[in-house]
Amino acid sequence: MRKLNIDEIAVMSDEELNTKSSKIRNLLSYRNRSENKKHLEIELCYIQREITIRERRKDAHSRFLRNRRAS
Repeated sequence: MRKLNIDEIAVMSDEELNTKSSKIRNLLSYRNRSENKKHLEIELCYIQREITIRERRKDAHSRFLRNRRAS
């Protein structure tokens, strides 16, 4: 699996992020070599961070729109 950088992760679709996250979790369950496992764990952290950022951004935007309509 090719190593992604933060810029590539930032422009991936939500579907791509979720697919990549699932694939990495699956690989981690079968990997025994510590250096490959460490690389995958780090990549998974970056992907999960991006997913969390996007979820929080969507929630904040929804709250903003609700508050704007209420005003």
